[in-house]
Amino acid sequence: MAFCPPHETEDTVTADTDLDELLARLPQPSTREVFAEIEAARRADAARTPHRTIIPEPVLPPLWPHPDSGVVRFPCALGCGWAHAEDTYGMDEEPISIPLSASPEEIGRIFAERAERRGAVVRGRVESAVREHFAEAHKSQEPPVREVW
Repeated sequence: MAFCPPHETEDTVTADTDLDELLARLPQPSTREVFAEIEAARRADAARTPHRTIIPEPVLPPLWPHPDSGVVRFPCALGCGWAHAEDTYGMDEEPISIPLSASPEEIGRIFAERAERRGAVVRGRVESAVREHFAEAHKSQEPPVREVW
């Protein structure tokens, strides 16, 4: 099989294109616009309110190639030794479908909606496991509630 270098035109961006040259062609926001964006992000962050959950603080998994990489554990908040495990790699079975004509904003929206759906499913599964554990092992107690951002 012969190697054919890609046909390059003036607008073609390759790995060899000078990044500084490309960045120089992009429109630059004014200082006022940059500060307005920073201030808007600051205000949005200050306006956030925490929500309450019975999901305990997770124990994050070791890094790959460890056999337990990807398994997040949610230990009992009372320290009894029980933990609910979620395999973050194994549960990602939903195919990602993005139209070829999708804009960057649409691609971002598709991934954000997918993440919200998956997050809701995981939260429901962990909350159910915590409730079941407290019903069986800590019959007289309700799961402790904590605030998360």
